[in-house]
Amino acid sequence: MSLIAVTIAALIGFIAASAAFLLTRRRRTSRVTLDYDTLPPIEQGLATLAGVSWASVHEGNRVKVYHNGRLFDAIEEDLKTAQHSIHLETFVWEASDIERRLVDVLTDKCRSGVEVRVLIDAMGGQKASPEQIKRLRDAGVWLEEFCKPRWWNIRRMNHRTHRKLLIVDGRIGYTFGHGIADRWLGNAENPQQFRDVGVRLEGPVAHAMQSVFVENWIEETNHAPLGDDFFPNLEACGEVSAHVVSSASGDAVSAVALFYTAAIASAKKEVIIQNPYFVPDREFIGLLAEVVERGVSITLMVPGEHTDSPVVRRAGCRLYADLLRAGVRLYEYQPTLLHQKVIVIDGQWSHIGSANFDERSLALNEEVGVGILDVTVANDLREAFAEDLQHSREITLEQWLKRSWYAGAKDWLAYQLQAQL
Repeated sequence: MSLIAVTIAALIGFIAASAAFLLTRRRRTSRVTLDYDTLPPIEQGLATLAGVSWASVHEGNRVKVYHNGRLFDAIEEDLKTAQHSIHLETFVWEASDIERRLVDVLTDKCRSGVEVRVLIDAMGGQKASPEQIKRLRDAGVWLEEFCKPRWWNIRRMNHRTHRKLLIVDGRIGYTFGHGIADRWLGNAENPQQFRDVGVRLEGPVAHAMQSVFVENWIEETNHAPLGDDFFPNLEACGEVSAHVVSSASGDAVSAVALFYTAAIASAKKEVIIQNPYFVPDREFIGLLAEVVERGVSITLMVPGEHTDSPVVRRAGCRLYADLLRAGVRLYEYQPTLLHQKVIVIDGQWSHIGSANFDERSLALNEEVGVGILDVTVANDLREAFAEDLQHSREITLEQWLKRSWYAGAKDWLAYQLQAQL
């Protein structure tokens, strides 16, 4: 064999090995064996639910839910009151009016002496305005791109932070589904305004949210923010119990996948799920079927035709028949992209965060969410869900099975690609 042939073969082998490493390096999401008899109702088993996802329960918090563009009004108010530190981590960051509004506030606070750190995913932030990014850096904001592609760190090319976090003075924390783009402004009144939910938390749980941000910040910068300005002594300021769940790329097992499994298996009466990219594995569909068999009502809402990822939607459609046969009631939201990631169980406990029900979120991305044990929050989300139902179309099994073979073939093909969607 000639030297050229050997070189070409070696190059092909290297490329194939690199691609295999990039595409297969993921957290394990396989379902664990659960003994339903030992799972208490979710309002009594919060410590167990937090413990199986390597988290802790934090008591004495104050919580407020914000729908759609109203989230940014609350965020701006808290940013303007910051005295010591602002930490913001996000996936989507685009040239937009909301980008300009946030840059105005962040630069003003930085010039007044507040330490401002911003972490933007390198892929999700590709459409950011160079002028606004320069404004941030010129004002002294420490801004980093998470996992910026470089030839010497090719193994991190598939490693993305999908987390959405804001922590102000180490005392107030936000997590949400929103991106920094004008699609998240307004009130979901038309296809150009996404439907989404965020939550503001004040109290001891802010420490855990700060820790999640610091994890990614250290990974990217090798710098650890330390001291009372970042981790102040936090006393109880409310009556809400909360816990933070996160998954990182280096984890052997997906804490978010395990957490979702345990939470839904704990349900005794009702499970409500709203998620924009619902493409779980078939083991999870089996879990839903078992929960329905125990007499629990499960209602799932996903986007309709309005989506920013048609292939992911097609992959999810592949599972519709299995979900409906399992007894899940299935709705497609019609006005715009339903982008929120919400779970409500038994009218007691709720989860809001960044993670989708797909392989990328559960096995690859950095994700974060907050579990909240509070009837008021649960009622807020249930009432919003009831309103969303008025703008949704129910899918029935009889109707779904009448689709053309061609539509089913496209769904099948999309599902084969779902591990990288």
